[in-house]
Amino acid sequence: MDYQLTTQAEIAVKYINSTNRHVFLTGKAGSGKTTLLHYILRITHKNKAVAAPTGIAAINAKGVTLHSLLHLPFGTFIPENISIDPSDYRTQINTPESFLAQFKMNAAKRDLICNLELLIIDEVSMLRADMLDCIDLVLRTVRRNKSAFGGLQLLFIGDLNQLPPIIKNSEWNALQQYYNSAYFFEALALQQSTVVHIELDQIFRQSDPKFIALLNRLRDNKLSSTDIESLNGYYDKDYSKKEHEGYIHITTHNNKANQLNIQSLEKLDGTEKNYLAKIIGDFPENMFPIPENISFKIGAQVMFIKNDSSGEGRYFNGKIGEIHEMDENKITVKVKEPNDLLVVERHIWENKRYKLNKHLNEIEEQTLGTFSQFPLKLAWAITVHKSQGLTFNKAILDLSDSFASGQMYVALSRLTGLEGLLLSSKIPEISLENDEVLKTFEKNKPTSEILLSQLKDDRKNYVFDLSRKTFTLQQLLYAFQNHLQTFNIDGSRSIKQQYLNWTKEQQSKMIELHSVGSKFINSLTKYELASDYLRLLNERISKAKNYFVPLLETSYQEFNAHIKKISIQKKVKGYLKELEEISNLIKAKILEIDKIALLLEAATNNKLLTKKDMYTSEVYKKSHMLKTIVKKKKPTAEVSFELYQSGKSVEEIADERGLVPSTILGHLCQYIETGQVKAVDLLESEKLDQVCDVIKKTKSKLSSEIKAALSDDFSYADIKIAMAHDKLSSK
Repeated sequence: MDYQLTTQAEIAVKYINSTNRHVFLTGKAGSGKTTLLHYILRITHKNKAVAAPTGIAAINAKGVTLHSLLHLPFGTFIPENISIDPSDYRTQINTPESFLAQFKMNAAKRDLICNLELLIIDEVSMLRADMLDCIDLVLRTVRRNKSAFGGLQLLFIGDLNQLPPIIKNSEWNALQQYYNSAYFFEALALQQSTVVHIELDQIFRQSDPKFIALLNRLRDNKLSSTDIESLNGYYDKDYSKKEHEGYIHITTHNNKANQLNIQSLEKLDGTEKNYLAKIIGDFPENMFPIPENISFKIGAQVMFIKNDSSGEGRYFNGKIGEIHEMDENKITVKVKEPNDLLVVERHIWENKRYKLNKHLNEIEEQTLGTFSQFPLKLAWAITVHKSQGLTFNKAILDLSDSFASGQMYVALSRLTGLEGLLLSSKIPEISLENDEVLKTFEKNKPTSEILLSQLKDDRKNYVFDLSRKTFTLQQLLYAFQNHLQTFNIDGSRSIKQQYLNWTKEQQSKMIELHSVGSKFINSLTKYELASDYLRLLNERISKAKNYFVPLLETSYQEFNAHIKKISIQKKVKGYLKELEEISNLIKAKILEIDKIALLLEAATNNKLLTKKDMYTSEVYKKSHMLKTIVKKKKPTAEVSFELYQSGKSVEEIADERGLVPSTILGHLCQYIETGQVKAVDLLESEKLDQVCDVIKKTKSKLSSEIKAALSDDFSYADIKIAMAHDKLSSK
């Protein structure tokens, strides 16, 4: 897909790809922040992960939640070790000391975090300063780096003038002595590591300059009496007595929106048809992008909640239509712009996690579960909060009580133009409160000229720092040292002991290569002051690559041959694992050296290194032919089942595997259905019977409906166990 970058977007991409600076990417509603995010994900050469503060935001960003990625605590984080009396607070309070005392992260997740080069946080307007400071603590701890965020580059994306972070009075009482406000930029970690502030300044959703100017004044809390009078010209006191085909109500409260949708659906003749989502694997209820069960009638007004994934652009997120025809596998929607019938099939959302491919030293996505449902929802009404990111041609706005910061702006900015606006109530003469903290932060935003000037120095620092990091083999030496310490000098009969001398020879080669690398690193200093440093550095790195890569490839091949020789013997599992760890580190270093060479070559030619450039590199292609022996992995549910059979509890398994207990329960529920795990071993028999009775009475397959019929003593995990048991009983 071709994507034409605006000036500001191009600056943002350059900062992400060719520096290690933290970036705050913002922009008014409709300025293309999400589109730019997807572009960056597609082209960046960096190992990256996308995360968001909430489950729905994570699914929309095609990422994961910050809590699941970094094992963040719930509650409030105080960035100082002070004595806490829990009775003084109505919320859970965490300090660095109390959090780290219970913080656990398995080796695989630690490796992943250590190999990240870029962490993208979407919808950052919802991220609180205290949680960002906790993120800083996690990253510094796991990466063993005292720099802010453990030396990891962060890209923050969002519009702070829309929906702000939520903070209760009791939480603010604990935090106000540390922060001026709850916004992410107040985090103490950012005071020692400044953020590059880039605002996308081109609007794509609206084209009317008068409407854009009005939205800008509203965003900046500068709405005048004339503006309010102009907007109130779209008020219709008799709107409820008229038909408004193709309009959607935007209101401030969930109950209003739900009531309007239910009432409107009931008014239609015909039979209501239900569609139950198809859920495979692990997909938590709090991450459902749409209700598990949706119901429509012919003639129902609906809204698409996804862009057309076919690439044909038939519909977009927020497009309004009408149900024309329904069957089990497809729904036909009639739209007016253009006048057409669109056949819609189920869309698949994925619950992902990231993992490190040690062979290629790349962060990869792993699908834990999928949620398949039609990307449609009833669209007579929607809340302001859920409308964020959507685009409407026509909308009825109920703004009578939308005076929370940003709500009115979010609602109005969903529209493509004022001609599609209808107000159900007048906007009163109000004085919208200016947020001085936010105003001061935005005032310090640099111009494009300043950003471009800064970029030159930032890129220079980045390429020299990365060059030095790349040509040190210290991590490999540590690995050899740790490996040699495991040899048992008295164990002359062990297979491993027979290869002590071979291992020392390999270590000796690596020590010699590390010594050459150290000398090379020291030689780079003289190029930093040169005006043509890029050309000179490119030449030096290219020569260094030609020296280091062949030697490392030889070492890698020798390790692989040794692994192949050892793998056919018995009682060598631990030894093989140690060998593969070193082999993977050698391969990672080869790719790392190739990458810095490609980066310098691209920079010298005034180009950006992309993922495609890396994948077409001869060294990268060759790396696919130099693979260590890969063992076939067991399905994740089977691993949990075997650990359970060994006597471990759900919590112990979750801790060992770096997963949450609900995921482990989901795995075990598969074995409840086969009779290999007894439901009563995971849920008291009395509770199990009560849930099963409700399942029989309601005849429902929806956990949310079953939950509603039970008391608060029952969790969704209890219901999941009982539903699996019920399926076994029904066979």
